[in-house]
Amino acid sequence: MSVDVQQLRQSAEQNLAHDSLMAATRRLTTTRRVISTRRLTETRREAVACPLDEVRRVTETRRLTEMRRVSETRRVAKSMPADALRHELQVHQIELEMQNENLRQSQLELEKSRDRYIDFYDFAPVGYLTLDAHGAISEINLTGASLLGVERNTLLSQYLTHYVATEYYERWGKHFSNMLASDEKQVCELALQRKGGPRFFAQLDCLRLSKAGEPPLLRIVLTDISERIENEEKIRKLAFYDALTQLPNRRLLNDRLDQAMVASKRSGHFVALMFLDLDNFKPLNDRYGHGMGDLLLVEVAHRITHCLREMDTVARFGGDEFVVLLSELDTCKAESIAQAGIVAEKIRAALAEVYRLSLQQETEVVHHCTSSIGVVLFIDHETSTDDILKWADRAMYQAKTAGGNRIHFFRTDE
Repeated sequence: MSVDVQQLRQSAEQNLAHDSLMAATRRLTTTRRVISTRRLTETRREAVACPLDEVRRVTETRRLTEMRRVSETRRVAKSMPADALRHELQVHQIELEMQNENLRQSQLELEKSRDRYIDFYDFAPVGYLTLDAHGAISEINLTGASLLGVERNTLLSQYLTHYVATEYYERWGKHFSNMLASDEKQVCELALQRKGGPRFFAQLDCLRLSKAGEPPLLRIVLTDISERIENEEKIRKLAFYDALTQLPNRRLLNDRLDQAMVASKRSGHFVALMFLDLDNFKPLNDRYGHGMGDLLLVEVAHRITHCLREMDTVARFGGDEFVVLLSELDTCKAESIAQAGIVAEKIRAALAEVYRLSLQQETEVVHHCTSSIGVVLFIDHETSTDDILKWADRAMYQAKTAGGNRIHFFRTDE
């Protein structure tokens, strides 16, 4: 097979001048006059440290060296036999193909790593977002966008404040300011308003990132803690509220009674406590069972609540007994007695109205049930909470003994 030697030599002359062929050329060259890589590196370092004239001298020396290297490469290529040159080119081609394959494999691995990162970032169980120094969203993953109920592209450049529940504006503003002034990780819990959906409670784990000459950024991990808050609320209700009527229980009543006594001392206003007992509850329970009795108790709780101000308290004391706390009456005792009497009569009348009770698909039960109400007034810390409850209970029994469906005020001479 004929070979165009002149064409091969020209091709070799062009390719071998490139740095990627110098390694093959050096193996075939008997006269090695090329400056070593180590020496060139040292020359670069020296050039950095030299004054301007010295840099120019080193640069000129390096240029001459490169010219000598190209000239030597051409001489060697011209002196090589055609078969040797062809073999050398084939070897070089194989090396390039191997390098290309390694680069392709490296690129595939980088793409896999990138895909794994995107999956971990976008589909994490928590939201990741970045805020700029003004509180605008600059980055957010798919989970964070889903929590807010908005497409990710729409969220970019929007302020997170737009999704904070109104009553938490102040808390978020203080937290954001604190974050911009601190390098420590900080945690904030607040309610966020999901677009087109219900609000949810979130925990924001925040960290400030600062780079010299650039505005700070806030990295935030957004976690939905609605279930935890809901469970905590259930536990709180079990501890302080009656499970059947959802009214405060004895523990919460005692706490509010203490608060009312402190407020009374500060303001000089009287406070009234009412103790209520149903007159005709047991016959309903005995005849129709506890389910029907529970319906009556729930209805009684509703009727009492509707007779009170928002600042007042009604609690289920136990069984068919209820306690009402009227705060901030008058500074005059006689006027306070009159005010408490009006509320007590309103409650008595409401509870005396007929009850129509139906348990699931059973026949409606019509029941009449009245109440006996004992009332005691107090002011300041002139007595203990136990004594106040005992006096109200005693007044209630006075009303029941008198025939029920009555109101009786406690008097110290009784």
